[in-house]
Amino acid sequence: MIKTRISVKISAAALVLLLLFSSAATAFAATDYNSYYLISDEADLFAGSSFDGLSEKLETVGKHTGWQIAVVTTNDNVGSSQMDSYYNRVYDNNRSYFESDCVMFVIDNASGNRIILTHGDAEAYFTDQRMSDMKSALKPYLSSGDMLNASYEFADKTQEFYDEGIPSDGTHNNHVEGTETADDKLKRENKLLYVLKKWGWLMGLIAIAAGGIFAGVNVGRYKFNGKSGTYDLDKNSTMKVLDSRDQFLHKSTTSTVISSGSSSSGGGGGSSSHGSSGSF
Repeated sequence: MIKTRISVKISAAALVLLLLFSSAATAFAATDYNSYYLISDEADLFAGSSFDGLSEKLETVGKHTGWQIAVVTTNDNVGSSQMDSYYNRVYDNNRSYFESDCVMFVIDNASGNRIILTHGDAEAYFTDQRMSDMKSALKPYLSSGDMLNASYEFADKTQEFYDEGIPSDGTHNNHVEGTETADDKLKRENKLLYVLKKWGWLMGLIAIAAGGIFAGVNVGRYKFNGKSGTYDLDKNSTMKVLDSRDQFLHKSTTSTVISSGSSSSGGGGGSSSHGSSGSF
């Protein structure tokens, strides 16, 4: 009877842990990504074999260029003038998905606006003229609502620009600076603290569940000791008290004051991108 109750407690705690891990995993289930490509289809514009085929295409181009080729669909309903700053923050806040060298094609299905953003080494390849060329190539597909073939064309043009090399001239008037959030800075400077801040609640629940299992098992063992009666502490334990005395002889303390005067260090303050936004 006692073993049965302990077994039930352990099974219940294990079920709680399983549910916690399952809920954490489903948060990332809608995104398909690796170091060469990323597809995040929040707006459900791709499905089934179309999704798989696009993944293969983006991975091929990603391996060819060494960049991460990303297609992101959303229902954020972001205005045209806010697309660049908004989706740069998306990039900064999701570095676990995005690589430093990345070309993003974002389709905001709710507002009808689209944007192409480049980060890292890819920026130099996408001048204003090439951004215009990309928009012109995508426009026929976007006008007819064919987002799948628009994404294929985006991948093809990206590879074309890479093969043509960095232009000897050209402008980047749409260049914008990304905004690094406090969380992103913490992740860059101290990944351990970032993980604790982001997933501390889950670790706490796991610790509580594990503690409950441990306490339940030990309470059962020592309360009943395998029997139906109460554990007799007097008969099953002994205690000896030994006299002990510590003599304090000498203590020496040395303190050093480290000045926290002004100093500067290198490092970027966020991502930069070259974007072209608006309905096209």
